[in-house]
Order: sequence, then C-alpha cells, then structure tokens
Amino acid sequence: MNIILVYIILAVLNFVPVPLPVRMIFPLAWLTLCAMYKKQWVLTAALFFSFLGDVMGWRHELIPQIGFFALAQTLYIILFCFVAPPRPSWHKTVQLILLALVMSVYGAAMTWIFPHVENPVIASGIAIYAVLLLGMCYAALRHKNIWLIMGAILFVISDFTLGFHLFVHPLHHSVLRIMIPYYAGQLFLFWGGQKLLRNTRKGRDEAVCS
Repeated sequence: MNIILVYIILAVLNFVPVPLPVRMIFPLAWLTLCAMYKKQWVLTAALFFSFLGDVMGWRHELIPQIGFFALAQTLYIILFCFVAPPRPSWHKTVQLILLALVMSVYGAAMTWIFPHVENPVIASGIAIYAVLLLGMCYAALRHKNIWLIMGAILFVISDFTLGFHLFVHPLHHSVLRIMIPYYAGQLFLFWGGQKLLRNTRKGRDEAVCS
C-alpha cells in the first residue's frame, strides 16, 4: 500500500500550482522503479517507455511521445497475452463481443479525430498507435482481472481525450480530463499486472509440484 500512497502523492503534485514543471514525469518513474525492484521485467519495460512518453509530453514533442507509448502498449500486449496469458479467459462469445466493441471504438476515433490531423507523419503514427492501444485494451479485457480492465479502459479514455483536445477542439480543464484517467489507468495496470504475474507464477509452481 505504500507504493500506491507514494504514487498518489506524486500524481496529485501534477495538479498543484507549484513551480516544478517536471513533476508530471515522477509518477511513472516511481512505478518503473517499483516494478524493477520486483524484477518484473516486461512490466518494468512497459512502465519505463510510458515514463519516456511522459518526458516527451513534458517537452511537447508529440512524435517521440507517440513512439514511446506505442512501445509501451506493445509490451503490455506481450505481458497480457504471452508472459501471463489469461487463465481462465472469458467465453469465446464474450471475447468476440469485446473485440467488436474495441473495433467500434477504433472506428469512432478514426472518424472523429483522424480527419483533423493535418501532418501525415503524425496521422500515420496515431493510426498505428490507436491499433496498439486498443490491442492492449482487448488483451487486458480478456483477463478476469478488474484492475487490468479498469486500467485499460481509463488509458483509452485518457488518450482519446488527449487526441480530441489536440486535434478537434481544445477542452476546458484539459489537464484534469486527460491526466486523472491516465494516472489512474497506469496505477491500475501496474497493480493488476502485479496480481497477474503473482497468479501466473503460483500456477506454474503448482503445476511443477503436481
């Protein structure tokens, strides 16, 4: 619980009017160190690339930011599908429904946001990133893990809010609308990933013992 408390304090600092612009990168740096301490390397890498994405966001460098977060989503997909695959997963019918919902979200995003992106390099990056983001979301939804499910959904909400703010229409209180679901989503993915890896390790140990 100390991990969560420190993270919340670091996240809240982002909304406090103090002369410390770099404070937005602290929360993911903390989660990265925590995962590294526990030697959870794929989770560590996903959080580290998210941290680098935050650094690029702080520097207002959008293309590198998209690139680093794309790497983070790829690593989350690897974690949720291969390192710790869902056991048990939802029924195949439920999985198809979830996949249809994810594809609908992608279609909506491409309809609402993509036409407003004028730079072709950024547009291509966003299209690829959206596939990876929703792939991560679908991979998380396949697990019967409420923390992963909430984390993935909040991450999607945050990124699509950011895209709407940047390319369609500036939002009032944009920092709150974007960063609160982002910080909450990353915390839930971290916590859910911890539980997922522990359960996977426990299952393997029991299989070896049997």
